[in-house]
Amino acid sequence: MKKLSDNSSSNTQITFLIGKAETGDIQAQLTLAGLYDNGYGIACDMGLAAQWYLEAAKQGSVQAQASIGAKYLKGTGIEQDFDKAFYWLRLAAGKDNPDAIAEIGWAYQVGLGTRKNPAKAYQCFERAARMGHAVSCYNLGYMYENGIGTDKDAADAIRWYRLAAEQGHRRAQVNLGLCFANGIGTKKNEIEAVEWFRKAAEQGYAKGQYNLARMYALGNGVPKDFKAAARWYELAAEQEYARAQYDLGLLYLHGKGIRQDYSKALNWLIKASVNGYTKAYYQVGRIYEQGLGVPAELREAADWYRDGVEKGFDRAQYRLGNLYLKGMGVDRDPARAFQLFSDSARQGYQPAQYRVGMLYQMGEGVKADLVQAYAWLYVAAESSHVTALKALNKVRELLPPEKFIKADKLGKRYREEFGV
Repeated sequence: MKKLSDNSSSNTQITFLIGKAETGDIQAQLTLAGLYDNGYGIACDMGLAAQWYLEAAKQGSVQAQASIGAKYLKGTGIEQDFDKAFYWLRLAAGKDNPDAIAEIGWAYQVGLGTRKNPAKAYQCFERAARMGHAVSCYNLGYMYENGIGTDKDAADAIRWYRLAAEQGHRRAQVNLGLCFANGIGTKKNEIEAVEWFRKAAEQGYAKGQYNLARMYALGNGVPKDFKAAARWYELAAEQEYARAQYDLGLLYLHGKGIRQDYSKALNWLIKASVNGYTKAYYQVGRIYEQGLGVPAELREAADWYRDGVEKGFDRAQYRLGNLYLKGMGVDRDPARAFQLFSDSARQGYQPAQYRVGMLYQMGEGVKADLVQAYAWLYVAAESSHVTALKALNKVRELLPPEKFIKADKLGKRYREEFGV
């Protein structure tokens, strides 16, 4: 919809439109509804938008019927009413309006105003998609990729993603890029992945900006360029995209593509943690533990690691375990340390596996058990950890033959369960 030019002409045009709309002119009602809906040349007012869509819908405008149905469905500018929503949506859908068909599909997909029914959602999206409806093309792609409402089919997912992406659908562009980046349903093509990420990024889509940044950071599909990565990460980070905030924080922390700045690193990492990105808690903890740009503060570090532990992050478990083992920033508690190392080890974190093995050998924080010690050191050594390999050989020398057979068998089982 074209934006109105200036305030004086806007007021005149709005007054004119309102006058025509009040006489029952459908086109004026639709135009006015659109202006209120999008805030073009007039303050956005969802209530007035709904009012004029409803007036046009009553006069038989199919597009207005689809729009007012969607507003009743979501309670946007009007009281939510599923009966009225489906009345108007089905009326418009019966006249092959793709927006209405797609809204009904979405209702079935999420179970809004009706029982959740992925198969019916798929049918609606397919019907609308065959009319060229971009959102439905994207939804079909997502359903094929994930096997929702239909059999999983990566090739069909790409086909529908592409149809949506070519119409400028940002999420489809990103998902299509991910398919090419990971070789899902097609031959891996990182150059093409970059181009689709770029299209979404240039539309201001944070997820597109983030993925484009990662391609630059890794040198996938483009020459490695941390400066370009930092620029795109920052654009996504400013939109509160947590993963971008985290990665931008790391670039500032290590001075890659951007001048090293511990203060900015800490700022972005804390923002990522506020937005729920688990790894950020661990990194903030490390900054406080090591005193990077701030005075070393072990109690503060422990608090941040605890937040990561609550999220189940293996590295946070390991770091907090070290603090408990040494009594740094917390009261020394070898048993608590062992539990934290064990939790981390069972997630496959090799340094923690080594610690667990050593604590079993020494009987610190846990009852000494050479069989368990050997088994955990065996897993740690499988990751080519030289220190773990030396420790493993020492424990082996202490084991009698019958216990060595048991320990070796247990080590192989742990490797299958907890190896990386």
